[in-house]
Amino acid sequence: MRGLYCWSHLLKGTTIPVLVFTDHANLRYYQEPRKIGPHVAGYLPEREQYNIILEYKPGATNRTDALSRRPDYKGPNPINDDVTVWPDHYFCDNHTSIRVFNMDSIGDNLDSHIKLAQYKEQLLLKKWAPTHNLSLLDGTHWYHGTALVVVADNALRRGVISLFHDHMTARHAGITKTLQLITPYYWWPNLKTFVTEYVKGCATCQMTKVNTHPTHPPMFPITPADNARPFETIAMDFITKLPQSGGFDTILMITDTDCSKASIFIPCHETLDSEGVALLYLNHVIPHYGIPRKIILDHDVRFVSKFSTELCHILNIHQNISTVYHPQTNGASERTNQTLEQYLRVFCRTQQNNWHAWLPLAQYTKNSWPSATTKKTPYDLLIRYTPQVHQPTRKTTIPSLEQRLSSIEEARKAAQEAQCKAQESWIKEKPQYVPFVVGSKVWLEGTNL
Repeated sequence: MRGLYCWSHLLKGTTIPVLVFTDHANLRYYQEPRKIGPHVAGYLPEREQYNIILEYKPGATNRTDALSRRPDYKGPNPINDDVTVWPDHYFCDNHTSIRVFNMDSIGDNLDSHIKLAQYKEQLLLKKWAPTHNLSLLDGTHWYHGTALVVVADNALRRGVISLFHDHMTARHAGITKTLQLITPYYWWPNLKTFVTEYVKGCATCQMTKVNTHPTHPPMFPITPADNARPFETIAMDFITKLPQSGGFDTILMITDTDCSKASIFIPCHETLDSEGVALLYLNHVIPHYGIPRKIILDHDVRFVSKFSTELCHILNIHQNISTVYHPQTNGASERTNQTLEQYLRVFCRTQQNNWHAWLPLAQYTKNSWPSATTKKTPYDLLIRYTPQVHQPTRKTTIPSLEQRLSSIEEARKAAQEAQCKAQESWIKEKPQYVPFVVGSKVWLEGTNL
């Protein structure tokens, strides 16, 4: 079709059919009905404008005839003489020195622009002179000491900062270093503010440098419920990948968050499913403290499965599930993890195949320590005294039942008040965090993406 198009002014609309010899054997494929694509379909309207007959000839027999190769075309072409494309005068005999473009030329050009801009702002510079101690150092241009004064032109000022911040020998220095590099050479009012805004807005610095002062969002502590009873609000978590000990390789930790800060450590297996977690809770916690009202969890599959969700719905238990990679929500469990792991490291040491035997003593130790939040031991808030193991015996007056219940109630209220005050102290009065608004452009931390 491309050949026909080139000769279309002679071949279109002829009354006598035009015989076309072709060695394109694939054309015979379309002699029968076929499904065609848009490329072939585009040729059909063009084909209808020609009165042609195709005759297939193999390539070996399809040779040019007299019409396309006239006898007088044979032989060399006398017009096609040798032509010298690049004569000698285009080449030089000696080596030519080339001036390398460097940053000195940029600085010189920048100085000329700054000096030229000063001529247009003479009135402004004369007003600045007594206030900022400016002088005509060379008799023509204004200087602040030895630093050339840059008038109110933001493009020039950005050029100055770019010279001392963006260049490869400037290494994208910080605010203080950039300011120190600029000060001996250039000056203008509020130079520090301008440099600060420029460096903070530098995309290269934001992409490549480590943020040593990240702005953390304000904390929103989970406040305890009023008059909460032991283990009504709990936090659950697993310590996994432990060495085999007594057939166990995982620890399920259950922590009372609203009342006593007590913890329960249960050895189990990493292959434990949601039903197994519910059975462990039934055997170790419910006989002593009943069904919880709220559970703080992470995104472990055993906690967010359909079984766990439906079971909590039936028992009217609220699930407070933390966001992925945000362990702050489940801080009580994370802190208990550290305490338990530290205890096991101290006492198991090289004997790491019997850590399950130390869990009861670790639980006792954890519950006999005064909490930094409530200032009381979990045992004091549960049973109003700490069971003695290694402590010396002292004579004490056993209180009556009414006195013990009253003292437990008072201790729990005091513990909840202390917990609320501690949470208030975690929240700064004037946090540096500024909430983002819709449409803001932010950099994302790609570690967990």
